[in-house]
Amino acid sequence: MKATTQQLEDLWQLQKLILDQRRLISEAKRFSSGESLAEQEQSIVDLGELTRNQLLVVEAAQAEKKRIDSDLELVEKRIQQDQARLNSSSSTKDITGIQHEIDGLLQRKAMLEDTELGILSELEQQKKRLDELSSVKQAAEEQLQSSKAELRGRLDQMKQENLQLNEQIERLRASAPIELLELFDKKLSKGTAIGRLVRSACNACNMNLNSTAIADISAIPADEVAMCPECSAIVIRA
Repeated sequence: MKATTQQLEDLWQLQKLILDQRRLISEAKRFSSGESLAEQEQSIVDLGELTRNQLLVVEAAQAEKKRIDSDLELVEKRIQQDQARLNSSSSTKDITGIQHEIDGLLQRKAMLEDTELGILSELEQQKKRLDELSSVKQAAEEQLQSSKAELRGRLDQMKQENLQLNEQIERLRASAPIELLELFDKKLSKGTAIGRLVRSACNACNMNLNSTAIADISAIPADEVAMCPECSAIVIRA
């Protein structure tokens, strides 16, 4: 099969463009699948779970504080009632009993107030943790939206790159002899279609050819297609 050096160089360039397009399409498919965003999306899901759990902790602390407040209100009301009874009583026995009850209520009040202080401190810490998680989650969501916008931009860019590659590929294919192009396509469907013979090595298969193989290739006329005896790729001779 006849082929000029320029036609072989065009096939070399065509192969490079086709391989570049394959890589571009593969990368575009990976981006379109959302695989590159999966880690960010999972992080947001995890943060959402942590935030919900933390909210339950805060709500539990708030409920406990509400219970303590209710108990304190009841104790203070009882103290006021007993104090009124104490002020209106003239019986030493009754006064002693009421005072004893008031002392017990005051102890109960002090205990509840101490407990409430502890709950308030814990509630403050848990609210702070909730705010931190919410902020981190919001930042992660904003980053995800930014990544999605960047991804859309990259996919648009890839579409343009693919159009340019198509134009270059079609231009080279249109200029190639049909028989030579068919041979190229057949070989490319199985692997590398064309390579260069660099000294005694074929860079299509990276094999060093022995002297007999080199001599056989050299014996082929310059305007005839030569092929690597190892990988059967078309070779461009220097």
